[in-house]
Amino acid sequence: MRVTSALITGIIALGAACAVNPAPPATSDGLETYQGYTGAYDGFTLVIDERFDRFDEALWRKGDGAVGGESMCRFQPQGVRVENGVLKLVVSEETIPPGWSFDHEQEKGPYDYSCGELRTRDEVRFHYGRIEARMKAPDRDVASGYISSLFTYRFDTDAASLTPDSIEWEEIDVELEGGRPDKFQANLIYGKDTWEWWRTRVYGAWEDKIEVGPVDDWRVFAIEWRPDTIRWFVDGELVKTLTASDIDCLPSCIPPQEKPTPIPDNPTAIIMNLWIPVDAVQDYFGGNKRRNQYPMTAEYDWFRYYAWDGADR
Repeated sequence: MRVTSALITGIIALGAACAVNPAPPATSDGLETYQGYTGAYDGFTLVIDERFDRFDEALWRKGDGAVGGESMCRFQPQGVRVENGVLKLVVSEETIPPGWSFDHEQEKGPYDYSCGELRTRDEVRFHYGRIEARMKAPDRDVASGYISSLFTYRFDTDAASLTPDSIEWEEIDVELEGGRPDKFQANLIYGKDTWEWWRTRVYGAWEDKIEVGPVDDWRVFAIEWRPDTIRWFVDGELVKTLTASDIDCLPSCIPPQEKPTPIPDNPTAIIMNLWIPVDAVQDYFGGNKRRNQYPMTAEYDWFRYYAWDGADR
């Protein structure tokens, strides 16, 4: 990893479209990118430049939980590998015995598959800025059911310092699915005082499946997060914009939204993961697993975080 500011030891508080066809790769500062990539953005300063030359324990840790009742696999250390300058998240068919999850603070049952999740360390947090990664989903010829995600995630659970109605779920996603290998899903998920995804629907379902061309080729996905706007990019092309005025219920909510949703405003973790859906959800989320061959791998060539210059220093 290359860090372009002082070593990060605490909170970093700096700050529907047509298909986007993959562009021929170009090289910028040693990165494989796309034609026209400069790596410079007005109003943003590069803070983290991760090339995955090694596993950086000062920045990352491996997840040990699972995705609620939707996942058929449990995140395990062997599901996260850094090899030859590439991060690999792997789903494997193997017996995972019951055991304690530090991420979920509860006992987990047995699983028949392991999978991989990379998280920023608990003491490292990101605020407004731009995150981008060159990433590739599993090959569609051998993977028909999976979810491969790059996202921000904040869920407050410290009941000693928070009242129940102040506990917030804040999440901004790039989500790739085996059942839609030419699309990606751009999400904002928000909720209060709930672990259950379906309870966040009263704050609006800010999710769009956007045609962008093959996601099992190398693509550069980016999320630009400011106090009043979230924007999603694929290979440098803007494909979705969500503003505060779209979701604030002023003058009234647009059904099915019932409550106003803010643009996330808290420092957050950044997570990358790969998992497979349970049979009950696979036909509408993730894709049917009938063509899956294991081990299955999602890859990340590099990751960058740019702080937003307008944030308080």
